[in-house]
Amino acid sequence: MRRFVTILLACASGLAVAFLFAYVAGIVRLCTGEALSCSMTRIIGLIYIPVFSLIALICFTVAAFWKPGARGLNIALLTPLLPFMLLVVWIKYSEISVREFHEIRERDIQEMLQIVIPIILTLVLPWILLRRFADRL
Repeated sequence: MRRFVTILLACASGLAVAFLFAYVAGIVRLCTGEALSCSMTRIIGLIYIPVFSLIALICFTVAAFWKPGARGLNIALLTPLLPFMLLVVWIKYSEISVREFHEIRERDIQEMLQIVIPIILTLVLPWILLRRFADRL
């Protein structure tokens, strides 16, 4: 039970930091594009951040009970992170490769700040916390 509560707290802290980062990114770098595009980027971030936090909770819980220790946590991190990063690179590269690199649109930057980086935070921050306390799990 203590193991699950530790994993739950780590994933909840990752979720909180991801939401905070997305919120601060929206304030610091205001979206100057179309209002609908800006709103959709925020909404997509608000939907997918908790989804990936739940995926992280499931992966880390399975890893902690299946193979406790750092190796299991590494596998649990790579399980959702690797496909997500490959998908992001494939989608963004196909959009950006058509244009010159200096012509990156505001929308691309907003998507990175409000969707991609917070999702990576929901996966990496719990992993860092759990790796720190892996011997106690």
